[in-house]
Amino acid sequence: MGIKPIDLQTLFVKMGEVGKEQSHIKEQAALQQAQVAKSQVTREMADDRKVTEAPEDTETEKIKDNESEETPEGEKRKKNEKEKDEEDGSNVEIVTDPDVGRHVDLSG
Repeated sequence: MGIKPIDLQTLFVKMGEVGKEQSHIKEQAALQQAQVAKSQVTREMADDRKVTEAPEDTETEKIKDNESEETPEGEKRKKNEKEKDEEDGSNVEIVTDPDVGRHVDLSG
């Protein structure tokens, strides 16, 4: 079955519309990627602007407990350690020279 001239006239008129549809279909994938990238950038910018609360860290609390020697528990702990050292007989006497660090030798 051949193509009649009337069919060619109809096809030539519709040719512009078909070309536009095909170009829109091809551009659709790129347009979707551009929109996803734009939304991701705006989301990241919003995340950069907002302030988030730091998670509670139990290690810092442990360090604070060990450093707080001003509390009565800390003072009791110090006393107990001194008593244990005295009981063990591990008192070590440190002898220092009073002249060390006081004289500077310029000749050498």
